[in-house]
Amino acid sequence: MLTELNIKNFAIIDQLHVEFGPGFNALTGETGAGKSILVDAINLLLGSRASAEMIRTGQEETSVEAFFTLEEEEELKVLNRLALEKSGGLLIRRLIHHSGKSRAFLSGNSITLHMLEELGEELVNIYGQHEHHQFLDPLRHIDIVDRSGNLLPLRQAFQEFYTQWLKCTSDMVELTAKQKQRADRMELLAFQSKEIARANLKVGEDEELLSERARLIHAEKLHSIAHQGTEVLYGESGSVVERLKSTLQRLREGMKIDPALGPLGTSIESALFQAEDVASSLRAYGEKIHFDPRRLEAIESRLDELNKLKRKYGPSIAEVLTFKERIDEERKGLESLEDKIADLKKTTANLHAQALASARELSHQRKKVAQDLQEKVETELLTLGMKKVRLGVQIETDYLEKPAEGQESAPRLNEKGIDRVQFLISPNPGEELKPLVRIASGGELSRIMLAMKRIFAEETWVRTLIFDEVDAGIGGGTAEVVGRKLKEISKRHQVFCITHLPQIASFADAHYKVSKKIHGERTFVEVKRLNEEDRLQEVARMLGGLKITGKTLDHAREMLKNAAKKS
Repeated sequence: MLTELNIKNFAIIDQLHVEFGPGFNALTGETGAGKSILVDAINLLLGSRASAEMIRTGQEETSVEAFFTLEEEEELKVLNRLALEKSGGLLIRRLIHHSGKSRAFLSGNSITLHMLEELGEELVNIYGQHEHHQFLDPLRHIDIVDRSGNLLPLRQAFQEFYTQWLKCTSDMVELTAKQKQRADRMELLAFQSKEIARANLKVGEDEELLSERARLIHAEKLHSIAHQGTEVLYGESGSVVERLKSTLQRLREGMKIDPALGPLGTSIESALFQAEDVASSLRAYGEKIHFDPRRLEAIESRLDELNKLKRKYGPSIAEVLTFKERIDEERKGLESLEDKIADLKKTTANLHAQALASARELSHQRKKVAQDLQEKVETELLTLGMKKVRLGVQIETDYLEKPAEGQESAPRLNEKGIDRVQFLISPNPGEELKPLVRIASGGELSRIMLAMKRIFAEETWVRTLIFDEVDAGIGGGTAEVVGRKLKEISKRHQVFCITHLPQIASFADAHYKVSKKIHGERTFVEVKRLNEEDRLQEVARMLGGLKITGKTLDHAREMLKNAAKKS
């Protein structure tokens, strides 16, 4: 249970420390005194969104801190999940900086906001006035039924099938669209593959052709260079070969006189052989060089073909060939498209059948839960002064508007199953059940909400329950019944109730007054646990307003005495 609450620099709260006990805790005070600010602060500890606007004017940071005591088994379960050591309770702290950033701590250890939200769901349930609006939304009625009957795990199991079925359906739509375009795509891919294959490409071919084209274009010049080189080296009078021979002959004569000339003679002889080889090679090269206009035309045509392919499919022959491999792979995939679609249709049908079976089981369980909920709420409403009221929980299967040709209308799947759920009410005898949203008055709606909360409170395992002014629209004897019911709930849970009704507050085990004080030019909020005399004065104020008379005090005293007897 929540045993301590510390708030600093939050809204108009400067610094506040309150200790709470078990049972029924009532919080009362004038309108605008700051009662709802306490709930907002506790909501922060449960992971609600933080804002810099929450910080008290002129301060840099706000902090909210609460200490919860748990049964040993529950505490160990929480601590083990969060990998924390046992500490005799849970100390939760939330800090908000003026920059808007917030941090959360559990027993001194930093935790994420997601962890804080999960922890909050296990510690506190807050029932506020805003739930009236949710209760009037028929789209939320299915969630109320599922929560009341603990059907959320069954709904989660259905949603797993549903999500897989949606994914397969989406994939099949995509493949079917491809199938419709397949003929055109296959024709294009076949044309591209054949065009590339016909060219009989070879990596490096274009570079070789460019070299050969250059030789053909400049054949005359190349032939002249080869002929001139041959003549200079070997053919003409006074050629390099002729002069080397003459020099070699003179060196041989000199070697007879001085053998030291031997190595030079060897070098000249080697140069002579090389000159003769080069001359021979130039002659052979020149004999091969000739201008062939037909070959040049063929090369130009082939290069043009290669360039067109490179412009269409890739900047190089290697990339053109890679493109062909890729489209051939795509062609294989398209050729097997019918098999893929057939397999996917079978999988989709199986998943739909599983999802539908799961949804039908969920629907069956909902109808049982709805009947039980209906009876429990009507029983509670009897004690709240609505003796003739009938409540109905309408569950209808949602069907497809246009079933497949030759098939009967089938249930339409959605993320919550196949059902539409709506609460109906007949406030007066003889009237038919009609949608709650259209005919329930504010007072009736409050009492129906309280009846459901009473039922849900018995079933929830969360130990701390906060009721934030959920008694709107009721009074008199009904308010007394509500107080008695909250007292009953407090035997199993720690209950907090923010109320303006003395009939409810008189049943509390502990009564706290929230008041707003002004010191200087600043406003402060004060929360005080009332002793017996102060409590008498507060109940009298709630009964009679600002002016408290002896009769008002007597009435308050009797109300507290009667509440103690009925508890």
